[in-house]
Amino acid sequence: MVTEALLGVVQTIVYGLVNGSVIAVGAVGLTLSYGVTRFINFAYGEFLTLGAYVALLAVGLGLGVPVAALVALLAVGLLGVGLARVFYDPLSDRGPLPLLITSIGLAFVLRNSVRAVAGTEARQLPVPLVRPWTGFGVRLTPVEAGLLLTALATMLAVHLLLQRTMLGKQMRATSGNRRLAAIAGIDTDSVVRRTWFLSSVVGALSGVLLAIQFSPFRPTMGWDFLIVVFAATLLGGIGKPYGAMVGSLVVGVAMSLGTRYLATEYTMAYAFVILVGVLLLKPEGIAGGAR
Repeated sequence: MVTEALLGVVQTIVYGLVNGSVIAVGAVGLTLSYGVTRFINFAYGEFLTLGAYVALLAVGLGLGVPVAALVALLAVGLLGVGLARVFYDPLSDRGPLPLLITSIGLAFVLRNSVRAVAGTEARQLPVPLVRPWTGFGVRLTPVEAGLLLTALATMLAVHLLLQRTMLGKQMRATSGNRRLAAIAGIDTDSVVRRTWFLSSVVGALSGVLLAIQFSPFRPTMGWDFLIVVFAATLLGGIGKPYGAMVGSLVVGVAMSLGTRYLATEYTMAYAFVILVGVLLLKPEGIAGGAR
């Protein structure tokens, strides 16, 4: 009995780590854009939705899921840059409130545009059903393993980008002090545009992973999942990519444990409780982000 209970806890934690890895991809994309632009983009959740639906469209044109995902990442990345230049750049010197309100309005426009084009019925990507692997009494499907490995590869790519590339150094300099970075000769406008592209690409990837993990999906998937991404981002420390990674794993495991041992219908509520708790008790997050 004790062994079965222990295996149940381990299995739940494994599921939570898989969930947390998908959350981490979305949280890192959000914190990358915040670190450079210094405002929370409420339209970010729609980039997740667009990633899933553009991939679905590409699959309908005869592409395989991996290639369709790459097409979705590129398309949403370019769209993110375009939307930022049209809606955000003209307001960049007017403070955070106009940007915040604009992002909320843009979120409504994008969500309803997806509804108008794709409809409201549930859709799913053609992911095959396969038997899970079992080891030491713990089950893990090849799809879940693929999600986990993809998320880990994304985290590694972000780490290498920030620490080993000139763009990463410019992003960190712009995040620290944009005016001083411009005086030092950095083209901060170019850095912001490339950051929007990277953030949108990572958000689209998170949407594709989310669509695979929680199939079928609807046009509200990104908005519904945004609270979870916010909780992970704030827990890790907003503007801190490495903190977002850790915070996402904590949120993923907490949601998985709550779903198994408390109530399945309140999965998102557990993330909301974490979000409120962080804001009340430690608003700077684990890694000491901005309050």
